[in-house]
Amino acid sequence: MVDAALAAYEDAGLSGLCAEGRWEAAVDAMRDLDLAAAGTPAIELDAGIARAVEAVASAPAPPPSGGSVAAAAGALSAALTQMVAGLTAGRPKYADVAAEMQAIAQRSASLASELLTLVGRDAAAVDAVAAAYRLPKATEQERSLRANAIEHTMRSATDAPLDIARASASVADLAATVAERGNTNAVADAAVAALLAEAICRAAALTVRVNVPALRDAAAARDLEREASGLASVAAGAAARAAAVVQQVAGPSRDGT
Repeated sequence: MVDAALAAYEDAGLSGLCAEGRWEAAVDAMRDLDLAAAGTPAIELDAGIARAVEAVASAPAPPPSGGSVAAAAGALSAALTQMVAGLTAGRPKYADVAAEMQAIAQRSASLASELLTLVGRDAAAVDAVAAAYRLPKATEQERSLRANAIEHTMRSATDAPLDIARASASVADLAATVAERGNTNAVADAAVAALLAEAICRAAALTVRVNVPALRDAAAARDLEREASGLASVAAGAAARAAAVVQQVAGPSRDGT
């Protein structure tokens, strides 16, 4: 209701209405708001997350793994970025960044879809590694086949979290841009998206770090680890940008910091 009233007040001012007219527009916006419909997405999100939490908590063994859970959370971060960009693009006050915000919303939607796909990819990779380790190793030939299978599946299990890190680093950067240039009424939402994406990127980079020692190609392993670390640094910088905007908008805290 507050967001609707503020948006209507700002739009009415841009239309040239006097103070009284702007307040009337704000009141009308609150009256016209469908509160039942507005509450539905939160209820659906709550129910959906509850099912996901139950599925993860009750799983007897991976998957879901840390990577697939991170990818799912990354999709939520991208969706939150898309939401704030959408709340910006449709406001006359932000007409000068409307095209940029529309592009960010589209890119965020694409990243959300990519991260959802990575939930399944990471889970399949973890399954494949487990299956490779279960292969027989009684003979020399079996041991060789098993070692090759482990190498192949571990590379897939490393590529998946690296792709999660790439996508989440992109989300963090987009969210920071939205925080800096988007709707100030939703700056905290953009910052949450950036901070969440940064945490996901860091977690995915750690997974890469854990997996690369299993790769025989030492040069490739170093390249993968170096890229993952770089992505985590990019995401950390984006999160810091978003947090700085919140600090600027909110002002000093009550304890003076």
